[in-house]
Amino acid sequence: MRYLVLSDVHSNLEALHSCIGDAEMHGFDRVLCLGDIVGYNANPNECIELLVEKKAICIAGNHDAACVKRLNPERFNPTARKCIEWTKEQLTDKNRKFLSELPVFFSCQFLLAVHGTPSRPLEEYMDETNAKETLQRVAEDLVLCGHTHVPFKVEERGELKRIEGNATIKMAKRMVVSMPSVGQPRDGNPKTGYAILDFGKKIMEVYRVEYNVEKALEKVIAAGLPEFIAGRLKKGV
Repeated sequence: MRYLVLSDVHSNLEALHSCIGDAEMHGFDRVLCLGDIVGYNANPNECIELLVEKKAICIAGNHDAACVKRLNPERFNPTARKCIEWTKEQLTDKNRKFLSELPVFFSCQFLLAVHGTPSRPLEEYMDETNAKETLQRVAEDLVLCGHTHVPFKVEERGELKRIEGNATIKMAKRMVVSMPSVGQPRDGNPKTGYAILDFGKKIMEVYRVEYNVEKALEKVIAAGLPEFIAGRLKKGV
């Protein structure tokens, strides 16, 4: 089984299309999305509907939860909160129901997937300390998370290591891996990112790919969303 792993799509349809299109050249069986399908960018409904069309396994992120009153928007900074309020107005009833029913965990064989951390899946960011504590608490050998928008890995007895560009990660040791963001990278690399996890070979390939950033940011501005968000897309910060 090969999973296409996505995280933090954040309503960026151009980036999502690029990830799926690139991943199709490598081959995958299922799609797994680690949350924050919506928020920040201009195509929340279209991103949800594309993932549903692909029969993706999706878990909830904090922006998904805030848009359907599962999490208080007051927890967010003013820019994020404005994007949440805009998204809430755009969502169709069907897509609102979809977000309201998302689970916060996915577990399969040696994998545990969560948006933030297992102890606070919709609130806490994974870091080196949280990663090591997580590995002490959970039975799974691999924990995948999103939320940080910065790709890195932490082995059970190792230090945090950033994942730069394309990379191959062998599951020889227990570890936590933070995924690159599909729709709003913040690691200084504006390319969108995804991974393919091969359950049989216990290997995860991380890929960073080009997408139509200009079109995505033009949509942000046209929608009346904060221009700061458009700037982040261009710089990847």
